[in-house]
Amino acid sequence: KGISVPDAEILQRLAELFEVSVGELLGPDIPEPERQTDLGDVARQLAVLNEQLANQSARRWKIIKRAAIGIAIAILVIIAVTIFCNVIYRVQIRTGVVTAGRLECSLNGASDTCEVTYDQQYQIVEASGDGWITDHVQTEQYDDANLLIAQIEDYFTDRGGTCTVK
Repeated sequence: KGISVPDAEILQRLAELFEVSVGELLGPDIPEPERQTDLGDVARQLAVLNEQLANQSARRWKIIKRAAIGIAIAILVIIAVTIFCNVIYRVQIRTGVVTAGRLECSLNGASDTCEVTYDQQYQIVEASGDGWITDHVQTEQYDDANLLIAQIEDYFTDRGGTCTVK
């Protein structure tokens, strides 16, 4: 598998088992060891190879570990920012910095809704609603949320409909 290299004793046993020389087991690049003297050199070379493979494997795991930690941190930051923005928006709504008024109106059996978001000075931040309301009441021409809401209510009540603010 190329994961490690066996030590000298195992090589010697394998060579005896298969009735070949240690050099033949290791390949053509390694000369045949001369029994006891060269077995020590082979053992040292194998130890160096084992250490190099272990270091390479350790470096690979460090890179994988650092990448996984980086991805996890990025995901946590995104989640934290999303939660923070959501909390800030809700605090703004509760403290009156941003308020949303929802109008539910009906006329001739048809129901329409409109939502007006405004700040503490009743300046419109956003106005959106069903297409019918935005086609018949020009929401973009109003700066004051109270005037816009009153205009929408008047439009429906003047024509025999109903409009409630929630």
